[in-house]
Amino acid sequence: MPRVTPCRVLKLLAWPWFIMLGLYFFLPSPAIPLHQREAYIQSRLAYGHTVITALDYTPFQKESRSDCYDCTDVLIHWRLVNSGRDVMLRSSDYDYDDGGVVNLTDVVRSAREWNEERWGGKEGEKWTPYFSGPLTMDGIPGGSTDEEINMPWFHAVDQKLIQYNMHNLQASIVAQAVVPEPGIVQIWRAAYVAGALNATAGPGDGEASTYDEMMLHKQDSDFLASFHLVESWENTLVVVKHLAGALPSRTYPLRRALLVPLGPFIAIPFILMSELCDFMSPFVWFIVAWMGLLVGFVGYRKMLESGNMPGLCWPVQFVGRWRRKNRRQKERRVWGPAGPVDVVAEGSSFDEEKGVGLRRPDNVRLGKL
Repeated sequence: MPRVTPCRVLKLLAWPWFIMLGLYFFLPSPAIPLHQREAYIQSRLAYGHTVITALDYTPFQKESRSDCYDCTDVLIHWRLVNSGRDVMLRSSDYDYDDGGVVNLTDVVRSAREWNEERWGGKEGEKWTPYFSGPLTMDGIPGGSTDEEINMPWFHAVDQKLIQYNMHNLQASIVAQAVVPEPGIVQIWRAAYVAGALNATAGPGDGEASTYDEMMLHKQDSDFLASFHLVESWENTLVVVKHLAGALPSRTYPLRRALLVPLGPFIAIPFILMSELCDFMSPFVWFIVAWMGLLVGFVGYRKMLESGNMPGLCWPVQFVGRWRRKNRRQKERRVWGPAGPVDVVAEGSSFDEEKGVGLRRPDNVRLGKL
């Protein structure tokens, strides 16, 4: 049975942390290809999973009720939840947060009733785009790439999500639902819809012309999402027609899982180094770096000279074993008439008369005749 030593216990405890750190820092971040985007979003939302998209937060800041000054993007966590025959759209990271919930079925129902009332029950003959009231979506995660533990080779959306997981930044956006056709529910930025309505206000079919102008000048931060609700006797199927924003990489869930054990400790060295660099002048930092290299070189030379020092761990033991193995490979033993003589290194010249004929081997004792 192997002997339990402090060095072995330290290795047993350290290796899992080294592996997790290596995975966190050097795990690839493959992006989802553009031609697979629609299928990925549809599959994830159809099975009740969450799809995260990152959108520029600047257009939402004016009407936002939250003070997320450190946020550059809102990280909307889209998720479809069935509640009976109704389909609920969630945009928050937490299930208990009802501030970011939109009842898509109720919006379609309100649009149908509004058109029936306007056209005298002739819904199938003519349809006018329906505009709902403002929808305040609270508890939306926010983030930016300004985080100490983010590496430059991480995916941009992954960096923003990592900052959100470290600091739990939240923002709020004001949206508005639009039903341009029966069963189609679109989510727009409320300020953009209000501006279009004010610009096209006038007699006649103002909603249709407003919607045409919105579609003509829309941007990603204006047109957020579009869903097609197909109602049946048993349930309501949802087809995702559009979802704005950039998606995270495929390996983000694994990197987020690694943050659970590493999160409380991984940021400490980066914070200390950042504070130290800000405190020290460039000249002092240069001197400290050279002194560190000098101390490391002297310590390395002393370690090599002393060989395998007891009490030190596997780096010193490894270097000692390597030096002894290298020394044995360069040495050869010479045998004389009475046994082995001095050890001679390879490459050095050997004089047989000097080494054997004229020198008594060390292991031979002379006796009396």
